[in-house]
Amino acid sequence: VHSIARGTSPSRPRTSRGEHHTQRQGPTVPSPTSMSSVRATASPASAAAAAARSAALTKRVAGGSRGAHLRRAPRTATGAVASADASVDVAKVEDGWIAGSLERCASGAGVEALRSRAIESLARARVPNSRVEDYRFTDLVPLLVSKPVAADPAAATRVDAAAWTLADADATRVVLVDGSFKADASNVTGAAGDDGVVVSTVSLGASSEVIGKVSAVRGAGVFAEINAATASDAVVINVPAGKALASPIHIVQLSTSNSSTKDGEMSSSAPRVAVHVGEGASVCIVEEFAAAGGSEDGAYWHNGVCELVLEKGAKVTHTMVQAQTRAAVHTRATHLTQAEESEYKLAEINVGGRLGRHDLGVTQLGPRTNTELACFNLAGEGQCLDLHSKVVLDHEEGTTDQVHKCIVSAASGRGVFDGNVQVNQLAQRTDAGQISRNLLLVPKATVNVKPNLQIVADDVVCTHGCTVSDLEEEGLFYLQSRGLSPATARSLLVAGFGLEIVSKVAHDDLRERVGALVRASLDRDDVVLVA
Repeated sequence: VHSIARGTSPSRPRTSRGEHHTQRQGPTVPSPTSMSSVRATASPASAAAAAARSAALTKRVAGGSRGAHLRRAPRTATGAVASADASVDVAKVEDGWIAGSLERCASGAGVEALRSRAIESLARARVPNSRVEDYRFTDLVPLLVSKPVAADPAAATRVDAAAWTLADADATRVVLVDGSFKADASNVTGAAGDDGVVVSTVSLGASSEVIGKVSAVRGAGVFAEINAATASDAVVINVPAGKALASPIHIVQLSTSNSSTKDGEMSSSAPRVAVHVGEGASVCIVEEFAAAGGSEDGAYWHNGVCELVLEKGAKVTHTMVQAQTRAAVHTRATHLTQAEESEYKLAEINVGGRLGRHDLGVTQLGPRTNTELACFNLAGEGQCLDLHSKVVLDHEEGTTDQVHKCIVSAASGRGVFDGNVQVNQLAQRTDAGQISRNLLLVPKATVNVKPNLQIVADDVVCTHGCTVSDLEEEGLFYLQSRGLSPATARSLLVAGFGLEIVSKVAHDDLRERVGALVRASLDRDDVVLVA
C-alpha cells in the first residue's frame, strides 16, 4: 500500500503498521494520489518537458560509456602506476555507464579473488533507476551524470589523518585513503601481540576466506560488484576462537576529491573490509568515513563493502560514523552471517553525503542468535540518506531488534528507510522488533518509510511500526510550562531525538565528535541547538 500525506506541521505522529508510508510536509493539495497516477495525469506540456529532461540525462549518462573518455593509468594498492595488462576487460559489459566506470576506476591487479567473478556478474547488469523497487525513492542522478575516475595516488601522500583518533585504539588503527592503506598513519602493533589475531591488508600479504564469500551468499548488488571489480586492496581482520580483543579496531576511511572537475569527472574509491570472528571470540570495530583535509567541500564517490562472518558464540560491536561532504556520493554494503548463539550490535550515524545509501544484510545461520541494529540519519539541504536493510531468520529462538531514526532539517532533504525482516518457517519462538521514527523540521521535508515483516513461522513475537511527525505540541508545551523559551524547548527536543542512537557509541571522544557533527549539520540548515 502506497500513501502520500501532505499538510502543515502535524501535532501528533502518524503511525503505520505494515504499510509503505510516505509523508511530506507542505501545503495541502487536492486528493492525494499515488506517484504513478500523478505522472499519468501530467499535462502535455509537462510531459514534453519531462521527455526532454530524460533525453538530456540519457545523453549525459551515455557520456560515461566506453570510448567517450580518456583512459587513466590504474594504480596498485601501494599507489604505484600499474601496467596496462592489469586493467579491466569490459568488452562483455553491456551497460555503458558501468563499463566506463570500470575502465576508469580499475586499480592495478586489484583483489584477484573478486575481479573476474564481478566482471562476469556485471556483464548484463544495469544501473538501477526509479522503476526498480529498491531504488524507487533513491535519486542516483548525482552519480550517474558524473564520470567516476580512479583517485589521484599523489593526493594520499598529502593527507593528514590526525583529526580522526580514538584514545582506546592508538595501537589498533587502520587508515585508508581512497581505499588504499596508508602505512605512516596506521598503527596495528596492538594486535600483533595477540596470538593468531590478524589486522592487516591484502597488499601486505594478508588473506581471508571471507572476502567475497558473504556477498556471494547475499547477492551483492550492482555497486558492490563494481567495488569487487575495482578494489585495489582490502582490510583483513581475523580474530581466532576464544580471543577477546581488549582494544577496539579503528578503521578510518578518508576520501579525496579532484582538483579539477573537467568533463564531469568524480574521484572514486572502493574500500573493502573482511572480518572473521572465531568461535567464542569478541571484537569491537569502529569505522569512520570522512573527507580528507582540503576536500571538505569536494565531490567524490566512496563505494565501500564490509563482509563479516561470526562463528558460534562470537560477539561483534560495530560502530559506523559517516560524515562525507554534502557534494559526495556514499554507497556502502554491509553483509554478515551469524552462527549459533552469536551476537552482532550495530550503531550507525549518517550526517554527510549528497547521496548516502547503505545496504545492510544479515543472515542468521543458527539458533539463539541475537542481532541489534540502530541507525540515526540526519538529512539536510539537498541530501538523500537511505537505509535498506534485510534480516533473515531461519532458526529457532533468534532475536532481532531494529531502531531507525531520521531527522530531515531542510525542504530539499529526504530520508528513506526500507527495512525487511524475514521470519521463515523454521524460525519458531523468534522475537523480532522494528521501529522507524522520523522527524520533519520544516515544511516540504520528505521521508519515505517502508517497515516490512514477512512471517511464515507461527510461534513468534514480532512487532513493527513507523511514526512521522514534526515536534509534538505536547512535548513543547510541557517544556515551556517549566519556564523554557519556545526556541530552547524545540532545541532540546531535536537534540534528544537522536540521543538514543548516539548514546550507543561506547567511546567518549568519538561520541563528542558525533555530537559536534550533528550540531554543525543542523546549524548549516539554520536549526539552532542551545548549548
